[in-house]
Amino acid sequence: MSSEIDLRFTAAVNRAVEQQLLHLRGILGQVAPRDPRTRKLGPRRWRLELLAELCAPETFRHVVSWLSSTLIPSTGSKQAYADDIRHWAAYLITEEGAAAFALEDVSPFTARGYRQHEETRQSSPRTIRRRMDVLSSLFNYTMWANPHLGLMNPVTKFDKPRVDPRDDTTATPILEVDEFQALLDQAATPDEMWVPALIYTLAGRVSECCTASLHHIKHEGDQRKLDLRRKGGKGRVFVLPPKLCELMDLAIGERTSGALFVDGDGLPRDRHRVNHLLNRLGRQAGVLPGRDVTPHVLRASKLTHMHDEGVPLEEIQEYADHAHIETTLRYIRRRGGEALKAKHAAAAVKVYDHLIDKFVS
Repeated sequence: MSSEIDLRFTAAVNRAVEQQLLHLRGILGQVAPRDPRTRKLGPRRWRLELLAELCAPETFRHVVSWLSSTLIPSTGSKQAYADDIRHWAAYLITEEGAAAFALEDVSPFTARGYRQHEETRQSSPRTIRRRMDVLSSLFNYTMWANPHLGLMNPVTKFDKPRVDPRDDTTATPILEVDEFQALLDQAATPDEMWVPALIYTLAGRVSECCTASLHHIKHEGDQRKLDLRRKGGKGRVFVLPPKLCELMDLAIGERTSGALFVDGDGLPRDRHRVNHLLNRLGRQAGVLPGRDVTPHVLRASKLTHMHDEGVPLEEIQEYADHAHIETTLRYIRRRGGEALKAKHAAAAVKVYDHLIDKFVS
């Protein structure tokens, strides 16, 4: 009898684990992996299956536990963290000759070598630091959940690249109002205009808007409200302006269910399809030459335009759902900083501008 109970318990545990893996697979979704050598995109695959192939079995279990935890609250963050771990695994396998990504094989020398490798490739300090922070998060969680393993976090503050929070050279570019209007004007169909219009209006993150569905639209009297799940799992309700609702009706047509964003074939637009659409509209409009128009550009543009209109900083922070005011300042400080630098530079030239005249014909 005892052995029968043990078998049933084992089977129940296996079913529970399988259900959890299927649930996490759905959350992480699919991605087109890029070949580390050729840089070409391959066919779309489940992120969880890619991680299973890249990670040693025990490390894969730790990664699954970490990604399933509430330490990483939002779907978008879980997907981004999974992609960063795939990046680490590719580095270890391609550059260090590892058979698979195993936590016990990652040392401070590995982290330092990675930073130097990425600096040689001229990756931005922000990107390098973000990926090192993600690896550090995985180690900290695994050390907490499995103290008997005796792991040591290989990422130290002495090996992370320094990032100037006020560095304008790597900041997200801004579209001026007329540039954003020009981008919208390039939309050939209502659904093409609906995507950038909603992201800009809500100062939304692409993951938030792509995971929203028509059932999140609520009718209350003459108003329509969007129940949006924002970063960190925070629920926020937005009253949609009437004119935006008119555009939405044209974009969704007769559909009564499914995603808010779909393409011309009726397929949901994920973040990659949204990026592709915005890039194309931006190129056609001739805005941000040499740069991509991303959803983050629209978010930063909206918040900056609010600041231009004199909206109090606290209101902008609340609308953006930033936990810290410093995050909000990264969007708007450079706007004020540029104006301030221009003002003081012009004042300096006034001191000697008449002396330049003797060299100017």
